[in-house]
Amino acid sequence: MSNALFGELPLKQGSIVRICVYSPDGKTVAVGLGNRKICVYSTSDWETLWTLEGHIYNLTRIVYSPDGKQIVSSSHDCTVRIWNILTGVCLHVLNGFDGAVYNVTYSPQGHQLVSACHDMRVKLWDVESGECRHIWIGHTEYVWEVAYSLKGNQIVSSSGDLTLRLWSIETKECLRVLHGHNAYIWSVSFSPQGDQVASASEDITIRLWDTSTGECRHIITGHTNYVRSVMYSPNGNQLASASFDYTVRLWDTGTGVCLQVLKGHTDYVRKVVYSPQGDMVVSASDDSTVRVWDTATGVCIQTLTGHSEKITDVDLSPQGDKIASGSDDKTVRLWDVRAGTSIRPIPSGHSGSVYKIKCSPRGGLVATCSKDKTIRLWDVQTGVCHQTLRGHTNEVNCVEFSPRGDQIASCGHDGTVRLWNVETEACTRTLARYANRVWTVAFSPQGDQLASASSNNTVKLWDLASGECRRTLSGHTNDVNGVMYLPSGNQIVSRSKDNTVRVWDAETGECIYTLRGHGRLNSFEYSPQGNQMVITNDDSTVRVWDIGTGECRHIFIGHNVGVWSVTYSPKGDQIASGGRDGSVRIWDTAARTCLWTLSGHNDKVNRIVYSSRGDLVVSASNDKSVRVWDVTSGQCRAVIQDFQVGVNDIVWIESHGPSYIVAGCDDGVVGMWQVSIDKDHCDVSLKWKTMKGELDMKDATIQDVQGLSQLNRKLLTQRGAVGEPADLLREASKKVATMVSVVSNLKTSSGSAVESSSFTNSALAKELEQEIEQKFQQAKGSLVQDILAVVERNTHGQE
Repeated sequence: MSNALFGELPLKQGSIVRICVYSPDGKTVAVGLGNRKICVYSTSDWETLWTLEGHIYNLTRIVYSPDGKQIVSSSHDCTVRIWNILTGVCLHVLNGFDGAVYNVTYSPQGHQLVSACHDMRVKLWDVESGECRHIWIGHTEYVWEVAYSLKGNQIVSSSGDLTLRLWSIETKECLRVLHGHNAYIWSVSFSPQGDQVASASEDITIRLWDTSTGECRHIITGHTNYVRSVMYSPNGNQLASASFDYTVRLWDTGTGVCLQVLKGHTDYVRKVVYSPQGDMVVSASDDSTVRVWDTATGVCIQTLTGHSEKITDVDLSPQGDKIASGSDDKTVRLWDVRAGTSIRPIPSGHSGSVYKIKCSPRGGLVATCSKDKTIRLWDVQTGVCHQTLRGHTNEVNCVEFSPRGDQIASCGHDGTVRLWNVETEACTRTLARYANRVWTVAFSPQGDQLASASSNNTVKLWDLASGECRRTLSGHTNDVNGVMYLPSGNQIVSRSKDNTVRVWDAETGECIYTLRGHGRLNSFEYSPQGNQMVITNDDSTVRVWDIGTGECRHIFIGHNVGVWSVTYSPKGDQIASGGRDGSVRIWDTAARTCLWTLSGHNDKVNRIVYSSRGDLVVSASNDKSVRVWDVTSGQCRAVIQDFQVGVNDIVWIESHGPSYIVAGCDDGVVGMWQVSIDKDHCDVSLKWKTMKGELDMKDATIQDVQGLSQLNRKLLTQRGAVGEPADLLREASKKVATMVSVVSNLKTSSGSAVESSSFTNSALAKELEQEIEQKFQQAKGSLVQDILAVVERNTHGQE
């Protein structure tokens, strides 16, 4: 059966989804990401309720408390954290582990926790106080799995010593040691009645154990590869198992007989989950699909397709009507079980600040550029990331669509100007390789030329057919950080850090006149008629200039501090300006008066746009909000506060029905809100929003590493932690000579050491030394784990 898809975002620089789990009431989903953050989403509208940050190594488990008010998380960073879901606050950090914590779970009553750790210990914790109540010692290798019985009187643990142990919560005694498996034990599960424990192993068997005697009731065989997951049905009469042999099997727990062999997956099956009613089983596979099976007939009733990489986790809602799946494709999807439809993906966004947003002239697409070195093209209606354009080696400062919408121009800190084909995703030309940053680009109205402004104090005009530079406009004495063509295409306007604006003849390259008298320039824009230009600066004024004569027509005074953003209304009869103090002012261009002073923001207004009809103004601010203002009444009609950081840019998109606002933020998140307006109401609702992306670490490498075994070196090379530095960073690497031997103090238990290293990113050596030592003392992990953690932390911290 086919299933309709609402969209997906396969972002290579997003965050791999490691864990996804429903709350007991089904109203939220907690998602554990590869960047070690936990995002808690509302399942009604996929609004991000909380982003929980604190873990510094990979997450291993997330579990809701029985009342749904808390979650507990475990990590390779040797800690367990208890979080309040109502406030997003970390209530307790449970320390005292001497290695990675692989598993943690609540007692059925929710007042205790039990944890499994690499240090071979099982620990019992009091949830309210965060204190350790007991430590069970007995395993001789790391403890991987741990589970409570439903009565809460026993726990079972599995270990690398190939045994399971049953422990009494009341007496704290080890009740049974269960021997039998001869390979790694992947999964354990208590039966609902508590009289059985099922274990799944790499020895290709499942064992059913009697909890009262410790005897193995059944050794279940049939799978032909590792058995990865087992789960009892709600009534305890059946057991489902998932295997690397691509199958799911259903077993009778009384006899050990195989009831059904569920075939259909084409790759490893990693997890299996029963529905609350026991009538369905859900399986997750490396073949990038989720399958729903009828337990009575063994028929696959749904194949949920849409993910593009292996499924890392899957969970059913308590009502059994929805499925949440997470994948290596960096998305989470919510599925309707019966219909087989993807209700909504949780997309992943940029991993750095979103600098600019531009709408395609063709409609339907929005382009964003970011500090993360990429340009992304988004489907306006679905939030699907159609393309991620890679090629820049540093921050991308500007992105522009060509007038026909078939090309994109971009520029960045790497000193290049690039042209991209929208359809093929290919970089068709690299027009410039400046030694300095390129701040902005602009297409001519005819689309045959491109202007670029650079920190070398010049503007260059490029012929797009040949890729040659036709003119270099010289005259500015500092960075040129703004450029635009006037509507006629005959003139070009440039803005510079030398506090001047220059108007140039586009054909001859001559400077027609220079506009002076400003403080530091912040923004400029020409009127819809193309005969005037408005300029804002740090002297708190808004100046209107005649483009034909170069004369200042009027100076609007009213802001108390610098004016950061400005725009004309569609008819040109108004100007909207935003100040550093958070105020927005609406000016009448004919009467030269201030119509409204709009108060509400409490930080800098980064961007202002008018609606297409000119009756609304939308402002984006560093105060983490977007506001919609009625320019006829001066009232704030709506406030969007769905952001965790400042909003850098916004665009207004008009349609035949509702209109839309697209916003990009300092944390890399991109979102779109639907705006429905009538005489008395203005309703703004979230249509889609991305998650925070994960920082790309491919350029963070450790050089000249010595003292590694062949295996460790291979692992580090595969992860990109050992290799040649990027060409653009070689000079920076030389300048941090004090970083020599930063990692030399990291020693393995056998006494080997990394003798020397140099990093390709320029953080302070002293800080890195302190961080390495701190992490080493805390984690006491393997050499590979320590080095990878330092690289990852260092990369996340670089500017």
